[in-house]
Amino acid sequence: MAGGKETPRQKMIGMMYLVLTALLALNVSKEILDAFITINDGLETTKVTFDGKLNNQYAAFAASYNENPTKYGPAYEKAKVLRDEANALIKHIDLIKAKTIAETEGLTLEQVIGKGPLGQDTILNLSYVNGKDNYNANTNIMIGAEPDKPLDTDNADGNNYRAAVLKQKLTDYGQSLKGMVSDNPSLVATIDSLFTYPEKVKDASGTVTNWEALNFYSVPLAATTTILSKLQSDVRNAESDVLGHLFADVEAASFKFTELRAVVIPEKTYVLEGDSFRANVFLAAYDNTNLPEINIAPEGVEIAEDATEIPGGKGDLVPMGANGYGRVAIPARGLGEKNWEGIIKFKKPDGSGFVYKKYDINYEVARPSLVVSPIKMNVLYRGIDNPIAISVPGVSADALNPSISTGTLTKQSDGTYIARVKSGSEAVVSVSANMNGVNKPMGSFKFRLKSVPDPVAKFAGKGPSDNTVKKAELTAALGVIADLEDFVFDLKFPVRSFDITVIMGGDVKTLESTSNRLTSQQQELLNQVRRNQVVIIENIKATAPDGSIRKLGSINLRII
Repeated sequence: MAGGKETPRQKMIGMMYLVLTALLALNVSKEILDAFITINDGLETTKVTFDGKLNNQYAAFAASYNENPTKYGPAYEKAKVLRDEANALIKHIDLIKAKTIAETEGLTLEQVIGKGPLGQDTILNLSYVNGKDNYNANTNIMIGAEPDKPLDTDNADGNNYRAAVLKQKLTDYGQSLKGMVSDNPSLVATIDSLFTYPEKVKDASGTVTNWEALNFYSVPLAATTTILSKLQSDVRNAESDVLGHLFADVEAASFKFTELRAVVIPEKTYVLEGDSFRANVFLAAYDNTNLPEINIAPEGVEIAEDATEIPGGKGDLVPMGANGYGRVAIPARGLGEKNWEGIIKFKKPDGSGFVYKKYDINYEVARPSLVVSPIKMNVLYRGIDNPIAISVPGVSADALNPSISTGTLTKQSDGTYIARVKSGSEAVVSVSANMNGVNKPMGSFKFRLKSVPDPVAKFAGKGPSDNTVKKAELTAALGVIADLEDFVFDLKFPVRSFDITVIMGGDVKTLESTSNRLTSQQQELLNQVRRNQVVIIENIKATAPDGSIRKLGSINLRII
């Protein structure tokens, strides 16, 4: 029998099959029938063990698929087909067993079929069968009257228990399995040895017959059942081997790694204020027992995507770091965009060769450029502290020497600068840097100069744009404030004086405060006003941060 190397279990089942076929050549005594029962019980026990093992294998396969559908998907789909085909064939053979026993004993199928510990169908044990030596029923059911012409038509109950149909199902099963493992010649040979049935065979006397008649024509029920159990063992054996191959085939193609490392690859390491830092963060794996070989081609040399070597063999080997990655150091010569290409060579998991991956390095070489970032905006306000930040990419802050064309520039402890200007319409900040002992100009940045805008006077929560006020709001007011609405600096404009004017009974009454608060006379005057009378807060003066006096707009409010 051709085929691959058999497992001990397969050798044992094959030996049992040889024993039972030899027993058929002897007179069928009680001892021989009991021997068939013993063999069948062993095969049934093996089948139950196989069922449990296969359930665990399928569960492990399903778990791997759920964890990584892309990797295990194709193989898992084959595994599901394998399981369905094997279970269908096992069930069909169980049905033949049940039918032959039921017909022999005068029972129904329901009386013969039960459930096992794993929920699988079980058939009445041969030890409980009286007609173990009877062969009429099973011969009629599986072969028919003529051994040379085994029937393949459906039986009277509409099912098909024929040996010819069974042989075809077994053959089809074998073909299906071979299609799943066509890349494994040894396993294909094993499957062939189990499910290839010659058209003509010789019985124990040397008479030429067919497989169906040899195994099931005028064969006692005990022997028929045992042969069917042996076929079921073949089905499960092959199923287990193919399932193991499908899973192992996926694992064999998987790269094995010993170390994991978090890697962050930023789009750029220099980010302008207002932009966003962007990076790819991922988990990288490497095998410190099988490090890759990394080569880089000369600048400008193009490499094909499927290349296995650098054109002309002119590449340089990239030194490998201690953590599984290569370290590339390329001098920055010449301005503009640069492109370098290379190849990574890595041994395949099964050792059959190497995997080659092309890589690209793209960057731009530029001269050092000045960066001045106003903390508020590109405007400097006269008479106040204007904080600004000054930096040059690639140059230490300690090496910078900034200056301003008008006013003063003072460095702060946090590295920023305070610019103070008094007059003019613009100021230029120029920066030079000490580069290896030489003071080199880095560029300049122009600012517009503006005066701090006038604040808005507020009284009782009302400003110049308001027209009415409630009496309760009016009498609750404490004084006048100056508010720089929507201004970028938090500046104080203390009010130094204001007047309150009220027209009462045709008389105009005006009272002055020389601070930001209401005087007692002003408060008494406000308590006397009535609905629809007008209160005017005017001549409001406030002191600016530079010490100048600002006159603010009046507030006219009608009492409601």
